[in-house]
Amino acid sequence: MKIYFYILTILFGLLTIQCSKVTLEEICGGTSTSGGEGSSTEGDNDDHHSYWYYSYEAAQLINAQTLGMAETDDFIPYTTAHLGDTLFVANMGKAGNSLQMLSIKEGGQQIGILQFWQVDGEEKCFESSIEAIVPTEGRLYVAERQSRIHVFRLPDLTYLTCIGNGQWSGPVFQAQAMTVTNGQIFARDKNGMVSVYKEEDAIPENYQKVNRYRRLSNNGSPGNNSFATHYMQTDDEKHLLLTDYEGKKIRVLDPSLVNDELVNGSSIDMDELALTLTFKPKTLALCGERWYATGDNDAINVYDRLSDQWIKQIKSVKGFSFAQPARIYAQNDSVLWVSDIHSSCRTLVKVQIHKGEIRE
Repeated sequence: MKIYFYILTILFGLLTIQCSKVTLEEICGGTSTSGGEGSSTEGDNDDHHSYWYYSYEAAQLINAQTLGMAETDDFIPYTTAHLGDTLFVANMGKAGNSLQMLSIKEGGQQIGILQFWQVDGEEKCFESSIEAIVPTEGRLYVAERQSRIHVFRLPDLTYLTCIGNGQWSGPVFQAQAMTVTNGQIFARDKNGMVSVYKEEDAIPENYQKVNRYRRLSNNGSPGNNSFATHYMQTDDEKHLLLTDYEGKKIRVLDPSLVNDELVNGSSIDMDELALTLTFKPKTLALCGERWYATGDNDAINVYDRLSDQWIKQIKSVKGFSFAQPARIYAQNDSVLWVSDIHSSCRTLVKVQIHKGEIRE
């Protein structure tokens, strides 16, 4: 009986080792399914090996039906941003361009719509697609393709002023990406140059009369006659990250260089930090050690900052397959909002990022 006991013990140990190996390879291997991928690091005490597993799940789908709209094309989600509990969503639906406001806590319930406003007794509206939404303390900046940056007061969304006059020759040249930092408004022009405006100049008295403070070099960035989506935001180092669709890279700019002495046409690009890509990037979402980008490959491209590599293309997550993910936005390090504008989808997808550790 002792001989059989020893044999069974040895066999059980071998089976356990084999099963553990297969499980780790399946869960943490580079070719995983359902939007998952893994990486490994040594343990803090060097007595174990940690496998970090990332998986992605469609936690919520927002479309015309969930918003109570009559037809699918009534809701075509595009640019997104958030402030507190409010999710701002640009809608390119057939009823005209508008800004939808949804409650995050209430599961995407619609709490407001901004489509029309009054300026000196005249009704105004968004005359083209909304390319950028930037909420700041006390203000909401909304850039539309037709050479205008609208400024609204928060929280009541009363209209404050407009930068640009709708003309290409004006101070705004079809702004296709925008961010606000240190009292300055940075906007990517159609030709790849970056225009800078002062927040202090954006007041009612300067309606459509705000001039550029500075205009920066495109640093070799091609123009954008196809009106491809672009995106700009600050990172943890206070640099500006700007997607360059035709140039297949992510530009990195130093906004601290912009001052009264800077000559127009100067470059503030930090070429040594720029990311060169194999795809044409559209929008970017920063989530700590992982960055996510949409592009011309109709996928969510994953960049691992530790390895400095683009490691994965996500075409589907648990609960949703992407057809044309045009834009991606990070609410925080574990929540992404993805706008799929394909005619078969027309859906804003809340993607939950799950990260787990397996120790060996």
